[in-house]
Amino acid sequence: MKKILVHICCGVDAVYALRKIKEEYPNSYIEGYFYDPNIHPKEEYLLRWVETERVCNDLGIKCHLAPYDLDRWLTAVKGLENEPERGKRCSVCHDLRLEKTAQFAKENGFDAITTVLMMSPKKDFQVLKEIGEKVAKHHDIEFLSIDFKKSGGIEKMNRLSKEFQLYHQNYCGCMYALFQQREDEYINELVSYGRGRLPGSREELLFIKQVRAFAESLGLTCREESFNFVNWRVLHSILKINKQEIPHSVLWFSRSVKGLLRAKVKNIINKGDKKVAILNKYNGKIWILNEPLKEVSLEMPRFYTEPILIIGVDYEDFIQTGTKVEIKLKAVFDENGISQNLIIGNLEAPHIIEFHSDTLPDGKEGYSFIDIKRAITQNLGKIYSGELKIVIYGAKTVGNLGKMYAESNFINI
Repeated sequence: MKKILVHICCGVDAVYALRKIKEEYPNSYIEGYFYDPNIHPKEEYLLRWVETERVCNDLGIKCHLAPYDLDRWLTAVKGLENEPERGKRCSVCHDLRLEKTAQFAKENGFDAITTVLMMSPKKDFQVLKEIGEKVAKHHDIEFLSIDFKKSGGIEKMNRLSKEFQLYHQNYCGCMYALFQQREDEYINELVSYGRGRLPGSREELLFIKQVRAFAESLGLTCREESFNFVNWRVLHSILKINKQEIPHSVLWFSRSVKGLLRAKVKNIINKGDKKVAILNKYNGKIWILNEPLKEVSLEMPRFYTEPILIIGVDYEDFIQTGTKVEIKLKAVFDENGISQNLIIGNLEAPHIIEFHSDTLPDGKEGYSFIDIKRAITQNLGKIYSGELKIVIYGAKTVGNLGKMYAESNFINI
């Protein structure tokens, strides 16, 4: 029996390619190997891995996760940063991935390797074939050249990808290719958000996909309902009160300030859980919390975009009527923001347990994977029987958008 090791770059390219390999080599033993050191940042690597594992599990194919190896890739492509797509940098990148795959194959008794990169319409099939054959020959194994795009392969891939509700990445993973595509633009894809899972972020989506993968591993039905919303990110901000820089946070959907805003506190209003200092310019405001500084979530969507900065109670005495304030604030709005709700179990189930997938930037006001895993396992019988469903709503911290979307679109949640 021939043993084939398949290099896999993502779930989308694998979902049809693996089926095609099984069809063309029905008597062979197949395993996957996920190795893509070009992918940046690490959260993107993990997101593509989770989707790859879902696809492989569905087909009963074991898949190996190689360590994240960005430094090795950066060293290999040094000097090729400005090469165009399909240029020398791509060839080096293919060589690196297939060399690592061939090494693993030889060490673990495989007879042949191939790659689902030949599925991608953005990759040069002939270049991949030549690199694959060279690398395989060096390790005394076979390289299988399979043109997955033939006979409507792309259409079949797209159909299966939609059926599986796979994450469909919009860049190959290479930061240099993205720099060329988005010259002089803010590139959200390359940003990591640390402890937080912000609404519409890769971290939020990764969390949803990890929960889904766990639920599906137990044989549970899952469905994602994606929705678009106007998203927002603060790029940088500075708050000075009487020339002293003050720790602060920025309220969701505060618009940018052009240049440097120099203003004075016009008056201060007591609002129960906070005081609001109203500035004499830009309709700006400073919230003074009755507790130490923290990030603040929205109970309802915010429709007005005046800049609102937030400080803690320990700086309350710094602000009085007439106090001089300086503000720098740069934020971006994205009309293409996307989040998703995840429903685990029967949509018609009469009972529900609710969670949400996002958090504040500091990681607070959220649930952990352990929290949701516990809820699933403790209620497994009820979910199987159709008595109970578990729903994880997206974009909760910016105004309960996931739940509002479900209710406004009559989704049975």
